[in-house]
Formats: sequence, structure tokens, C-alpha cells
Amino acid sequence: MLLKIKFYIRIVVSLIVIISLPVVVLAADSEAVKWPELAQHLSEKSVIMEPMSVVDCPIGIASESAEHLVCQVIENTFYKWKEYEFFTAAGELRLAIEMIKPEARFLTATEAQVLLNGSKLWEHQESGSLANLTVRQSPVNHPKGRNPVSRTLRTNPGVALAEGSVESINQLVVASPAIILDEDEKPSSRSSVHGTDDRDRVTSFATITDYPWNRICYLGFQVAGATYRGSGILISPYCVLTCGHNVWDQDLGVWSSNVTVTPAQYQAYQGAQIYEPFGTVSDTTMATNTAYGDESAGFEYDYGAVKMRRAFPGISSNFMPIEYNATPTTINTAGYPGEVQGESSSYDMWVSGGGVIGYEGINNRLMLYQIDTSGGQSGSPVWRYNKDTGRRLVAIHVFGATWDNGACRLVSSMEENISKWMAYVPEDSSVYTHYSYVPYFSTSSSRWTGLAVANYNNASNSVKVEYYAANGDPLGNERKTIAAYGQGTFTDVPSFTEGWIKVSSTAPVKGLVLIGDSAPATMFDIDLQDSLHKTFLFPHLAADQDWRSFVMICNPNPSSARISVEHRDVNGNLTGPLSITPIPANGSVNFSAYTVFQKSVTGGSLIVKTDQPVTAFLLYDNKATTWKAGLSAVPLD
Repeated sequence: MLLKIKFYIRIVVSLIVIISLPVVVLAADSEAVKWPELAQHLSEKSVIMEPMSVVDCPIGIASESAEHLVCQVIENTFYKWKEYEFFTAAGELRLAIEMIKPEARFLTATEAQVLLNGSKLWEHQESGSLANLTVRQSPVNHPKGRNPVSRTLRTNPGVALAEGSVESINQLVVASPAIILDEDEKPSSRSSVHGTDDRDRVTSFATITDYPWNRICYLGFQVAGATYRGSGILISPYCVLTCGHNVWDQDLGVWSSNVTVTPAQYQAYQGAQIYEPFGTVSDTTMATNTAYGDESAGFEYDYGAVKMRRAFPGISSNFMPIEYNATPTTINTAGYPGEVQGESSSYDMWVSGGGVIGYEGINNRLMLYQIDTSGGQSGSPVWRYNKDTGRRLVAIHVFGATWDNGACRLVSSMEENISKWMAYVPEDSSVYTHYSYVPYFSTSSSRWTGLAVANYNNASNSVKVEYYAANGDPLGNERKTIAAYGQGTFTDVPSFTEGWIKVSSTAPVKGLVLIGDSAPATMFDIDLQDSLHKTFLFPHLAADQDWRSFVMICNPNPSSARISVEHRDVNGNLTGPLSITPIPANGSVNFSAYTVFQKSVTGGSLIVKTDQPVTAFLLYDNKATTWKAGLSAVPLD
């Protein structure tokens, strides 16, 4: 005998009601598996079907209120279902499942077994591959986490607000110089460690590239020129769920800019190298809810998303399920605090767990706990664990305080927004098939850079231009559609920076960059390069007391590149090879040949060798005049 929670008897039958609905699939680096194929797919992947405590859906179940509403991306297909709780005469819990998407149907126990085992499939992914590993040095100054103080907790029921989705405009956001505010100028990072700091470092590479850690992301972003950090969790190939104040500033009424996403970031100890097993995505837009756009809205509405135009290789088909309206008693959370366990500048992931103290705010939308957190953990996922259904996302960490820390609960009124974000697939996620590079750009108070691109094709061409700093940091991007046989210019180069440019397009393009100085008035150009190589030749060199020869190299790869140079004089005599400082991942370098060789090397040729495919350019600069000229590198491999 099965009893509903309301304690009346149900008759269990296997009647199935089928209504055909469109299937939402999410394209990534693996194919979507549709619902009718899921059981066979699990078998082909040798997934052991765990026994689940489920029953056939009873007649009339749709007229009742479900205890759980769940949404999840499973094998690149969006699922939404309701779970109804029953108890046997012995008091054992059983679930009946009504699937809403991708098909509307009441599931048999057998089908429910398939769905719930598929739901846990994300916990059986292979660990990340070192092939995608990016390594960077730990910065001297670390960005602080944002902890807005103007949002007051509501201790009364309050009035619920409308929660429509609002999106940021897809446009280049020019990077301002990074500013780390003085402590008395920053929003208060109120104490949120209660007693002993009980957080644990997610230490080993093997661990952090496995579930659930490989879905938890470090977020970097800017607001009004200041640089901040936060946390979030991938809920689909192209979407990170985070808190609203990481993407929208209520007080200033502006979107965050230059938002970057790095899953499973790892640092062994403070000051050590920072590992990015899956790389970083900077081509992003933001979303939040219309209620949070109202500066009077509290933490109950503090949720948003970062949407990406590229998926992470190795993290593409299964993601943590979201359970709405959950009221767990025990939870876990993980994210990227800057100050933790005596470290003042951590870039590692930290995890902690404990009990829920209670719920308050509008419709009890705030979950309170004394689990330790600090600045940088805003947006961290809060999940609960059940031995049958596994880990489920139930809230987003949004504030820390001396009395309690708290999260914005995921409730059913958010489901429409969040499901919309989960279903996001960029129109151009796989459209770009041609790539070109400019190894150098520079801007300052007296210097400017502009890019001219020609589309010599008989069809329009979608072009994306991405800017990277010399240290590998992404600086933003801009997009244009260039008409057949047309031409476009890109002039929104980030100010007061030096770096390189990547051009992605739907068909081949030609172009050049012009770099000019106003004092003295000079200008030179660099051709757009459409191939990468490991060995380059510059057929002439002028590097002495009168001439400077600057070599400019960009490294559009997810790992650093080692460089060596050698000089052959006009008689073929060799100087070198000499090693140059490695180029960071997605970074660039420029150096003077005269400085490297510590002598005049006029005449002859220069050879550059790298262990990663790169592109390069050489600039001649006459010290006595304003005359400048350049040579594109000639590939030898």
C-alpha cells in the first residue's frame, strides 16, 4: 500500500498518457541523446542501472501538488519533471514521476528508473584532460569579491515582484585599467566565518577535474573600472548560474563587463601557479531577472546567469540537476573565496557543508546557515545530497554576515527564467571556420590602433574580433557582418593596453592593423596572418645604435610557448640560439633584437623557433627619424 504525504490511499497503475512536445536539444561537442534513446544510450555506456525507489504514476496524480520540481540537461537534452512522494506501509519513501519536457507523460516505474539514472549520469563523467590545461602565474593583487551592503534582509513576508528575464546587450565592453579599491572604498565584505574556518581546499588535480568540482567556476569581472571575482556553476554547455550582483550592479544600474568563466580552477597553495584545466571563456553576455533590476529588491531575487558563446571541451553534455522549492536540512557549497584559512589571496576552490538554520524573507526565499564563506564565494552553488537522486542544486550563495550567511533559494517562480538560460545555444557557436591573427596592438594616451577587414567573398561574412592582453587576459570582443565584397573597420580597441588580436570569420578575410602615434606623428601597419607556425624567418635585420628591430609574437594557445632566436649574418655565421621569456597562454611578447643579442646584428636574417604554433612580425624603428617599417614573418615549417 502506498500513501501520499497527505495520507490517503493511491491506486498504482501503469497508464501512460503521451503528449508530443518539441524537444529542446543543446548542441555542444557531443550529440544530443533524445528521451526515447536514453535507455539504450545508458546501456551502451555500460552505466549500471542503480535501483531507484520509484513507482508507476497513479491515475489522477496531475491534480495533486508535486513535492519536487526538477530541471536538468542530460546528454544535451533539456528535461523537466515533477516528483510526487508516497510512503509504503513500512514508511519507506517512493517517488512517482511526471515528465513535462522533452515529452509530457506520466512515467512507469521502469521509465522513472531510466530518467533518474540518466539524471545521475553527470556524476560519472571522465576527469578532465591535461590537453586543455592552461597555467598562469598568481597575480600580486587579487580582486575582491562583491558583497553589496545596500540589500537588506527582509524579516517579514514582503511583496513578491515579477521576475521576467532581462539580458545584457551583445556588444564589446572596453576594458578599463584594473583598479583595486582601498579597503575603506570597497563594499563591505562583512565577516562570514563563524568560529573556526572549517572550509576544505579542493586540492588534487584529479579531484577538481571530476564531478561536481569541474562544473564550479571562477568568475572574473569588472564594475565601473574596478576588478572583482565571484563564483558560479555550469548548468548547461553555455550557461553559468550565479548571483545577480555578479552580473548587475543595482546601485549604479550597470552590467558587469569583461566577464570571464574558468571551471575547476586550481591552485595548490597561495602564490602558486594557477591551473585552468578546461581553459577560460571570455566571450560572454549576462542575464538576470527584472525584479533584481529594481534597486529596492533584496537578496530573494539575487540570481542571474553568464551566457557563453563557446562550450568547454570535456564538460558538455550532463549537468547538476536543479531542484526548485527544496527545503533541505543539510547542504554543501563550494566556490572561490579570496580570504580563507589564513590565506589572503587564494585562487583555489574551497568546499564546506553543514546544517540549515532556517528560512526567511519573501515566501521564505532566503536559506540561512552558518557554513563558512567569504568574499568571492558570491554565486557559489548550494546543493543537497540524497543517496537515491544524488546531488541537486537548491540555492545560490549571496551574502555573508556576522549573524548568519545566506543563499537565494531556487523556487518555482524562477524556473521559467533559468530554464530559458539553460536552453541558450549561441547562434554562432560553430559558425566560425576561419581564423586570422595580428600579433601586436598597442594603445596609450598618444597611440591608437585600428583594424581594417575586407570580405572578398560573394556572400556576407560574420566577423568576430577578440582582444587579448600580453599576459593572456581577455579584453573583450566586437562583432560585425560585412557585406559581400565589402569592408569593415574595428576601432574599439581596449584603451591603455598592449596585446594581440584574433579574428574569427565564416569565410576567409584579408586585412591589416594600423598603429599610429600622435607625438611624434608616425604610423605603421601589420598584415592579418591566417596561419600559425613553429619556425619563422625574418630575411633582414637591422639592430644597432641607429636602428631598433622589435620582434612581436602572439600565442593563441591554451598553454605557454617557449621561444628561442638565432641570427645568421650575411656570411651564414650563427649567433644563438638564445632563449626568450616564455609567452603566456593566450598571450603575446615583444622584444628588441639588439637587447637580446647584446650587440649589433645588422644584416643577415633572424630565425624564431617555438614549441607552439604562433605568428610573428618584426618592426624596424629608426631612432634618428620617425621612419618605421615592418616585415611579416616567413614560415619555415
